This record gives sequence, C-alpha cells and structure tokens, in this order.
Amino acid sequence: MEFKLAPIFSDNMVLQRDSEVVIWGNAENNDLIIGKICGQEIKTHAKNGEFRLIFKNLKAGGPFDMDILSKGQEIILKNILIGEVWIAGGQSNMEFNLKDSIGAEKEIEQANYPEIRYYNVPDIVYENGDEVLPEGLIDTGWSVASPETVAYYSAVAYHFAKNLYNDLKVPIGIVNCNKGGTSASSWMNEKYLSDDNELSEVYLEQYKKAIEKLTDEEEDRLTAEFYKSQEDYNKREEEYKKKYPERSMAQLHEEIGSVPWPPPLGKKSYQRPCGLYKTKFRKITPFKVKGVIWYQGEEDSAKAHLYKKLFHRLIKSWREDLENPELPFIFVQLPMFNDEKLDTWQIIRDAQLYTYKNIKNTSMIVTVDLGEAEDVHPKDKKPVGERLALAARQDVYKENINGHSPIYNSYEIIDNKIKIGFDYVLPGELIAKNDIKLKGFEIYDKNKILHPAKAYIEKDKVIVYSEGVNEPIGVAYGWKNYVEINLFNNIGLPASPFNTLSKY
Repeated sequence: MEFKLAPIFSDNMVLQRDSEVVIWGNAENNDLIIGKICGQEIKTHAKNGEFRLIFKNLKAGGPFDMDILSKGQEIILKNILIGEVWIAGGQSNMEFNLKDSIGAEKEIEQANYPEIRYYNVPDIVYENGDEVLPEGLIDTGWSVASPETVAYYSAVAYHFAKNLYNDLKVPIGIVNCNKGGTSASSWMNEKYLSDDNELSEVYLEQYKKAIEKLTDEEEDRLTAEFYKSQEDYNKREEEYKKKYPERSMAQLHEEIGSVPWPPPLGKKSYQRPCGLYKTKFRKITPFKVKGVIWYQGEEDSAKAHLYKKLFHRLIKSWREDLENPELPFIFVQLPMFNDEKLDTWQIIRDAQLYTYKNIKNTSMIVTVDLGEAEDVHPKDKKPVGERLALAARQDVYKENINGHSPIYNSYEIIDNKIKIGFDYVLPGELIAKNDIKLKGFEIYDKNKILHPAKAYIEKDKVIVYSEGVNEPIGVAYGWKNYVEINLFNNIGLPASPFNTLSKY
C-alpha cells in the first residue's frame, strides 16, 4: 500500500490552534509513522492500512514545515500556518463565486491576505471503485488568498474569513465543502435519516423506488437530456434578455418558462440522499476545525415541513464525524425570494429559527433584507459574510459586542393589541428603517385567520394591532416568501421573521 496523507493535507494549509489536530493517511499495516511539526514529534503504527497522528495545542503562527516519515519515505509539507479553521457548507449561495458578487473587481484586486488560506473539496459526485464522476477532477490543495486565486473562492466564505482575520489577527483557513441544488439530506449519514420513519420514507424509500428499475443506460440518457434542456433554456434566456432588457424575471418566466429543474434522480445523481456526505464531506473528516458556517435550505423548500427534523439531524451528523458534539454551527436564515409557486420559504426560516433557539452552540444570522425578489442567488454576499463573522466573534470568540439580530422571544395580549418582546435589544435599540411605519406585520383573529396589521415601537417592544380584529390571538412577521420588512436594531441588523403560534 502506498504511503500517503489524506488529500486535504498539502502545502499552504491552516491547522486549528489550541486543540488536538489529527493528521491521517494510509500505510502498510504495522508500519511506524513519525510526524513532526512545531517541535512536537509523534509516533504511531498503521492499523488496517490507516494511521492517525495527533498533535496537541499548536499555537497560532507560522509558516512551519511538517515532516511525516515511514520506512525511509518522507512527506514534507511547507508553508503551514496555525490559526482558525472553518468549514463553509451548504448549497449554491455558499458556493457562489466571489467573481460573480457585487464589488468583485475591487475585492479581487485588493485580496492580498497571505494568512488567509482556502481548500476547495474536490467536487466528486459519484465514486465506485475506479469510477469517479466527473472525470478528470484535480485536487489543487490549499491556496493562499491573492488577486490570482480568490475569484473562484466562495464569496460568503471569503468575506467571513477576511472579517475574522481583521479582527482576530491570526491565520484563517476555509474548507469549502458545498454544492448548488442540494438538500440537507445529501450531506448526512444515512443513519440519521433511517432512524426517523417519516424522513426514511420521504428520502430513502422514495429514492430506492426511483432507482430500482433504472438501468445505467437509461440514467445516462435522462441525465444527458436534462443538461441539454438546461443548455437550450439558457440560450433562450440570453436571447430574451438581449431583446427585452427592461423586462423583469417574472415576465421572462411567464413567456419562456422557468429553468428545467430538478435533474433526474439516479444512482449517480449528486442529489441522492447521503451521496455528497460520502463523496465530499467524509473526505475531510475528522480534520480539526473551529466551526461550520452554513447557507442552505432553498432546495428543501418543497418539503419545508420536514426541515426542522432534517436540519437538526444534519448538525448531529457533522458534529459526530468532526468528533466534536458541541461544534459551533453558524447558519444563514434564508433571505426573501418571490419566485416560488407556494409560500414555503417562511417555513424554512421558521425551522431555522427553531434550530437556533433549541440546538446548543448554534448561531443564526438574519438576511431577510438581502434577498432579491426574482433571483434565488442574491449577488450582495459581503454583508452575509460580515454577519457570519459578527456572530462568530460574539458567540464563539466571546467578544463583548452585539452581533445578533432582534429575535422574537415573547408576546402578551392586551385588549385588542399584542405586545412582542425580543432578545438582544435594549430600550431604544429597535428602529423602523428609513423612519417609516413598520411593515410586514400580520395579526391572527380568533379563527386563526391572518389580517394585515399596524405596528409601532415602544422602547424594546413592538405593539401590533388591526382595527378590524378585536380578539387577536397571535402575530406573524415576514410570513411570506417575499414581503417588505423594516424592523431593525440600531446597528443595522434586521429582526428575524417569526410567528407567535409556532412552538419554539
């Protein structure tokens, strides 16, 4: 067996400071393996063709070299830094390249950050023996943030890393592990789906039924047809935009339809349950990290009622494989988006709010002010990364700042009005953005029917009422896929949507 390290270990990498750092790879059974870095020398023997070296409490700094030796062979990794490492997980809005975001040209030009490093997990979607899809993938290892490299970095992760670096003044490493169009079910250990009857039926059993009679030839044909239909649609869309540059995306979709979606589900589909968990995520575990930043949920809006359970299990699955049951998990609550047939995004947002309130060591950033009505991929990624960094600074690094949005915590019915209380605000810190009347509030009558409502701020509370509702029983805020909202705190962070009838 070839003596080698796991692919994530390369020149330019960042290792997590002040923790147990695991270095693993392959070697012949019983071979002695010696590892050296920062004055530490660790020895172990390979077992079942694998080995692990554990270095302890490495201090921030660098650059360093690492030597791994076995039977006269030596692997030397150079230009290693010790600092803070974060995984950037999720789907397309995390995958979204810096080059395509607002302000990209200036950001790329100024990207001289030799202590920010980035590892892009190879985008393997299927693996069986010698068959690897897509063919010809190259693992380029860790890169150093510079104008020559950052264009294809995750925009959200780059802005997160840059803000964290400017605050902490230690090296920052990003492990980019995400893929567009993916459900949370694609990223988790199968046992966390199979141990729940409803999740097992919807994700595992339906998938098994979909592929049980599907031949490889049929799958290849369906996949080719799908990508051809997308290619044809993209051409029609491009022609339409050139011909009618003033028209909206809604008008475009009305006339030429929507982009073909989803891809056919098959044995090699990247959307299959637990698929990317095996082909991407497990390739990087148990690499020691400080935490996870996560931006996902759009693909699960079709089964929004299951997301609360699904997301909880995903977090458990990742924490287990990263060998830290209390691993910080900071996620993006979905922004506003209007181009859906059903109002389901608010159900995803509500599941995310529930997760934040109930799952230990999670943080949530609110982005309802950053959505684009007709674009599922908002291009302004800088504030998303900045807010993730704010949450990390407060919740993980325990800085004395207020990096949280106002979060609903209580309501009180007083005659025909309802008083709403919030976490993370003091009297005077709630504002109606642009000094106009509060928007986005609705009130429930005694029959649980929602009515448009008026609202005003009173110290650190919001008072909600509707002249036509005398016996209100609850309040909803931002309770649609896309609705104008303007309740913020005094540092510009928007309040999270909520529903007082939800059980948090």
